[in-house]
Amino acid sequence: MNKTSNYQLNQWELHDRVMMQDFNADNAKIDAALKAEADARAAADAAIKAEFAKFGNCRIVYTSYVGDGTYERGHETTLTFDGRPLLIFVCGSSFAMGYLLRGCNLTMPIHREGGGWFTTWGENSVSWYSPNADSQFNVKGNTYYVVAFLADD
Repeated sequence: MNKTSNYQLNQWELHDRVMMQDFNADNAKIDAALKAEADARAAADAAIKAEFAKFGNCRIVYTSYVGDGTYERGHETTLTFDGRPLLIFVCGSSFAMGYLLRGCNLTMPIHREGGGWFTTWGENSVSWYSPNADSQFNVKGNTYYVVAFLADD
């Protein structure tokens, strides 16, 4: 009788006598191999989850707003969320994008000239202003798309 190369399972040939104990031995080997694989996967999953836990968790929220045309101090653009925002991307027209990072009070819109965003962070909100409606991403009637990373702790 021949055996498989990896698990030494029985490979009967035409003249071999088939025996119950051979089937049982093969099933025991298969069962042990499957259990070892399941245990290894569970251990790997647990290790990955433990590693990610070191970095904290977040939720990703997608929303949009329509600009009202106001700008400068006293006319801040404000976004409010159902959690604490950590990082926010705002996309405007013409492929312009800005970002807001918690802890930074002045952030620059990406691909914009002349002026950054003066930013104030609340527990569940962020507000910013800029010297003109275009750089504040608040041109009247324009739709702005927002992707926000919220703390999930």
